[in-house]
Amino acid sequence: MSLNKGRVEMFRSVWSKLRVPVRPGPEGLELYRDQMKRLSRKDILVLGATPELVDMAIELKAEKVVSVERNPEIMEAMRQLGEKDWSKVQLVTGDWLEERPEFHASFDCAVCDGGLLFLQYPAQWERLFGLVCSYLKPGGIFVAKEWAEPEGQRDYERLVSSMISSFETANKNKNRKELIEAYKYLASELRLATFINTTKTDGSFDQDILLRRIDPLVEELTRKFPDSEMIEITEAALKYLARSQPGTTDVVAGARYEAADKLLRAAGFRSEHFPLPDRPVAEANYMFVAHK
Repeated sequence: MSLNKGRVEMFRSVWSKLRVPVRPGPEGLELYRDQMKRLSRKDILVLGATPELVDMAIELKAEKVVSVERNPEIMEAMRQLGEKDWSKVQLVTGDWLEERPEFHASFDCAVCDGGLLFLQYPAQWERLFGLVCSYLKPGGIFVAKEWAEPEGQRDYERLVSSMISSFETANKNKNRKELIEAYKYLASELRLATFINTTKTDGSFDQDILLRRIDPLVEELTRKFPDSEMIEITEAALKYLARSQPGTTDVVAGARYEAADKLLRAAGFRSEHFPLPDRPVAEANYMFVAHK
């Protein structure tokens, strides 16, 4: 398959500019690692091509690592960002919701970092959970991260203003390298802040609200932080991340753990809940470990 090298570089550049909570944080990585280390055999299915997870499976000497990603250019970009040798990783281009009979009862562990955000709830979540359960061996585990706003009232505008103000105060005396690194975290945190108060009763995100927030936020950050490198980070987090076409975003749904657990049980899993402390909303990012 011929890849568009320009798009590969664009995806590589965007992902390299992002940090927690968009990418896996230390608590999440520790949970993934702990669950993988418990396995006597490690045949690992990675839904997506999150480089931290593929690298982890390789580092833990997994017997088999298979990564499934719909977009081949994203797959190649993530491969280039990986720090380990991916030469023995099986890279599969395709839809997670397409059944793959050759995967049945083939894996000890399946992992997915944030991918549920891109699937409709409940139908596509239900479909994926059923497929993953069928792909796992008896006793296999499914470890995934999702975002869903916890109970409580939050003022989006006030929170964003506070985050930007706190960043300016905390970093006014930092050297350039430290400043740029801190800004990557801020931009990533602001991307998830745009989800606040957007989840509808059916679990889906209100795309109109998201767009009314994201585009003005890009303008505000560009005005406040006109440094060219900071503008690139702003655009990576807010203009390019999960925005494959104008007028909408690719993030679809954010269901809480209780809703996910109901579907996991119906698919044949029993699960555990692990809230994460990630900013900007503690416990909005959460993980589950589902046991077959």
